[in-house]
Amino acid sequence: MNTFKTLGFIMLAALSFIACQNKDKRALIAAANQTEPDSTMYVRLESHTEDSLTFTQLDSKRTRTMGYARAVQEKMVFGDVTDGDTLAVVPQFKERCVLSVTNLSQLIGLWMFNDNSGGGMRLTADGAACNVGPASVSLRDWKIRNGHFILRYVQADGSDYALRTDSSRIVSLTTDKLVYTLRDSTISCSRMDEVIGQ
Repeated sequence: MNTFKTLGFIMLAALSFIACQNKDKRALIAAANQTEPDSTMYVRLESHTEDSLTFTQLDSKRTRTMGYARAVQEKMVFGDVTDGDTLAVVPQFKERCVLSVTNLSQLIGLWMFNDNSGGGMRLTADGAACNVGPASVSLRDWKIRNGHFILRYVQADGSDYALRTDSSRIVSLTTDKLVYTLRDSTISCSRMDEVIGQ
């Protein structure tokens, strides 16, 4: 009987050890995913159909055609798909498709918050971000990384000047409206027309 207890104890210890090893592996995989290379491509949309995009990469001037039905199905298309616009796409080359599409031509511009605070933000084509009016954080820059909307900021009250990164999420984007998350809050904005020279 003692042999069975001893054998059972050894098996239990071995299973616990394996479980801990798998937990460590999961932690390593999670850390690797956070540091995975950015596969976002910036492109000019030449033409599109119901399920494919033909675009020219801005850096290499190479023209490609890829499907985007999966991005539509998984609700990873942000903004309108409009010929001539600049997009950020996340390609999956083996399957000749894109996993995410963000219309940068629609995202760039002046956005005012719909909370009656008088505040807003400006996103520029070179990746700069700045506040308009009062805000709890002072925006510094933005980018699309692997389909995620990334905003970097510091505390606006001066209590902490450490640059913080928030992996925000675009909820919806149209020509006139942007809804996104920042610091676990959902923020709704309306586009403001900019008057040049005044």
